[in-house]
Amino acid sequence: MVSQAQETTPGDIDRSEFSKKLSLTRHLHNLVSEHPDFEVFHEPTADLYCFRYMPNAMAERQEEWEVQSQLDRLNQEIVDTVQRSGIALVTTTRIGNCVAIGMSTCSHRISAADVDVTFESIARWGHLLSRTSYGNEESAQVEEESC
Repeated sequence: MVSQAQETTPGDIDRSEFSKKLSLTRHLHNLVSEHPDFEVFHEPTADLYCFRYMPNAMAERQEEWEVQSQLDRLNQEIVDTVQRSGIALVTTTRIGNCVAIGMSTCSHRISAADVDVTFESIARWGHLLSRTSYGNEESAQVEEESC
């Protein structure tokens, strides 16, 4: 006899996986929304979540072509650095005229802790790279060595 807890259908598994993925994406969305140096591009979905690192110092001038170009380069550098570190696979994509960071929660192996570590890495590299690109290399080097 099969117990009720053991009776699952493929649809139940699909709904459970979808629910888990959406929950992880909402968790990432909350991290991005609550951090002052990030911009949300859309509401959470179960596949790819896109956002952008945008230091507060640049937010007021983000419509300027030069600043937009710097933000695009900065977000590309963040993704390249996180990929080289091997922490997680993140990508870039274009949303409108902006380079955005894309992160997927589709893997059945990803956990909330993985999302936290990846987001923390993106935020840390964003902070370090943005400080370096503004000519404050000495502070950035000291901070990088302490991480």
